[in-house]
Amino acid sequence: MVAAIEKQIDILRFEVSDQRRLNALKYLVHFVADVHQPLHAGYLDDKGGNTYQLQVFMRGTNLHALWDKGLISNLNEDLETTVNRLWKRSSQFNQSDLSMIHAAQESCRIVGTPGYYPDRKVDMDYIKRFTPVMEERLFWAGNRLARVLNSALSSEGLK
Repeated sequence: MVAAIEKQIDILRFEVSDQRRLNALKYLVHFVADVHQPLHAGYLDDKGGNTYQLQVFMRGTNLHALWDKGLISNLNEDLETTVNRLWKRSSQFNQSDLSMIHAAQESCRIVGTPGYYPDRKVDMDYIKRFTPVMEERLFWAGNRLARVLNSALSSEGLK
């Protein structure tokens, strides 16, 4: 995935066709988000948590869906509130580490955390434990995406 991100950065930076640059921008946003979603660094046999069925919030779903939208929905706040809250926490994070390779490595470590794959019935302990992890991944995805876009679209390029 890191190689795909780098390829899209090059297209965005050097391509003259507006349509190819637009497509690269769309892919870049998607890929940067994906590299921060831990299950994209997960196991092939469960298709990134898509076939890992579980029950949470009184309904059936899968682990990938829980991480894509369930944990976020459980916050019960609008997007602006979430963004502002995470921005206030930004001083807690070392923002000098903006590497996509590190993003992928972080996702791998999270998936390997004991308890990351919950029992089939997800309890509130799991939600409380992993919601801050999900929020940190959102924070990092936004910061790294901003850095990539600023660099790719600047006259200096990535450094």
